Amino acid sequence: MQLADTRKETTLETEGLNHVAESPDLAIIDKIRRVFSKSCKRILLINPPHFPDDLLDIKIVKNSRYYNYPPYGLGLLGRNLKTKGYIYGHLDLNLELLQYIHNEENKEVIPSRIKEIWKEKINAKIKEIKPDLVGLSCMFTMSHGRIIDIADYLKQMHPGLPIIAGGVHVSNAPDLVLKEAKGIDFLSLFESDLSFCDLLDYINGKGSEDQLAQLGTLIDEEYVFLKKRHSPSVQDMDVFPEYADLPVDKYIDYGEMGNFRYWIQEGARVSSILSNRGCRAHCTFCSVANFNGKGVRARSIDSVLDEIEYLGDRYGINHITWLDDDLFFDTQRTVALFNGIVKRNLGITWDAMNGIIVSAAATHPETIDAASKSGCVAINWGVESGNTKILGQIQKPSGIKHCLKVGELMRKYPQIYSRNFLIIGFPNETLGQMLDTIKLAQEMGSDWNGIQKLTPLPNTKIYDQMIDEGLIQHGPEESDEYSFNGRYFIRETEKHRIKEKKQKLNAEEFINFFEQNLEMVPTVEQLDDIWLIMDYKLNYEKILEEENPLRLKKMHKFLWYVSNRMTKNHPLAALFLGIVHRKLGDPESAKACISTAQEYLNQSAYWQTRFKVLSLDHLLREH
Repeated sequence: MQLADTRKETTLETEGLNHVAESPDLAIIDKIRRVFSKSCKRILLINPPHFPDDLLDIKIVKNSRYYNYPPYGLGLLGRNLKTKGYIYGHLDLNLELLQYIHNEENKEVIPSRIKEIWKEKINAKIKEIKPDLVGLSCMFTMSHGRIIDIADYLKQMHPGLPIIAGGVHVSNAPDLVLKEAKGIDFLSLFESDLSFCDLLDYINGKGSEDQLAQLGTLIDEEYVFLKKRHSPSVQDMDVFPEYADLPVDKYIDYGEMGNFRYWIQEGARVSSILSNRGCRAHCTFCSVANFNGKGVRARSIDSVLDEIEYLGDRYGINHITWLDDDLFFDTQRTVALFNGIVKRNLGITWDAMNGIIVSAAATHPETIDAASKSGCVAINWGVESGNTKILGQIQKPSGIKHCLKVGELMRKYPQIYSRNFLIIGFPNETLGQMLDTIKLAQEMGSDWNGIQKLTPLPNTKIYDQMIDEGLIQHGPEESDEYSFNGRYFIRETEKHRIKEKKQKLNAEEFINFFEQNLEMVPTVEQLDDIWLIMDYKLNYEKILEEENPLRLKKMHKFLWYVSNRMTKNHPLAALFLGIVHRKLGDPESAKACISTAQEYLNQSAYWQTRFKVLSLDHLLREH
């Protein structure tokens, strides 16, 4: 059946660039008619791998350290496609590859087999579904290269098969994605719950072109898009994902969800859930407003509770990690949601993986009390900086006083693991301003501080600022530290592991920058060493004075995790794990850890220089 026969006739003609400039909407509609020459009833939705092949670390995969979330957005699309009567299937290549690596005993063959495996999985799913359209999800910028590879392969094997990509990264850098991924025909921008189905209805003669929204494409190498948005309403959001045959309960076995595996109950079945969309804040480094639009839209409380109950009944899920970017938005609703978990006796624990807005809790401490009673075991706080000027420049909604109040508040809830998000490397940020961040975090007294170098995401204010100031370039032609892989994929701990490997026999100079001129703006390269100094000052040094048994147990949990799952050959973590063992009355374990730390240290010039500058050698002798 030809598309032109299934809907009202139009008199559109393609007239090249002049036509595009005058009427991009008409050019897009004309391209839809050309690409979709027949009906489109069968859809294959693909979640790509979240790691680049060339940076794969097999040990980390086998320790279940790569992120592995059920594809929530694709699950919502699946639900809506099912409701509309379309036939669809899921292929989660991230899960498939992590499973393969976990189960493959011969580590030597894994790197050469990765591409072969995902191609085999795609071919098998194509044969099973026989799709009329493939949808590629790209939620994370670190999947940029993977969707290019997948789209190119699909077009090579199935030239006439339309491909649409969507997700956060696609919406943040649409021109870049399309110009690199020649196999992608269209982008489904922003929240596609409704607009994707609207497009399918139009293709199949069930809707008019007036319904089309949020589509981007290239016309004669020029990026054009439909500006109209069709964002889901609160009522539209009151559904939960349809994962079809995906093993939701098994995801946690092959990777990470959230940041708190070490603190949740061992053997817990974990999944993710989204209570609301958007964020009230306007932080310059954040892309949420671009993707979700302004403000916050919240699902009904009953819908969220129903989803939690469903996850428990169908998959045995007993721990959830919230995907919300502003979980504490609307205090009354938040408290009612947490109370609902208690009233329904859902029997779950939960963590807030995205940074909670600090001022939301500081001004409404009843949210923390309700959270604690409903099963909260861990929270990340969006602190970012301890310098008032920096906080103003990045438009954070919370101030120093809010952070200090939350630090005091969390001392009343020692069973909750409290962790701060901190960022260094803001444009023109000085060492003195970073020192303010250290001082604030120390005064807050949270259990741990996750320090991250600034990640300038495309289509954010800070990204544009850094482009204008010549601090970064737009696109993957950049090299080294600010490459797409370096910027978005490699965690700070992994960067230091790579650096340590290179300097194991011959270490470069290492200095304590906070003993230098505090007015200096450090370079990108210097931020690596500054990160390590901050990590020590905030997360390790305090252990020397800590005597509280519960806090020591928290430190033990995380340090064991660092030493045994996050990284190997880490003398700093091994040394302080030994110190914690000694403080908890386990001298034998302490001795073993400190012996291990000394062994690691003897093998690494990189760590020897750092121990010397940080004056840590004496701890090995004393303990």
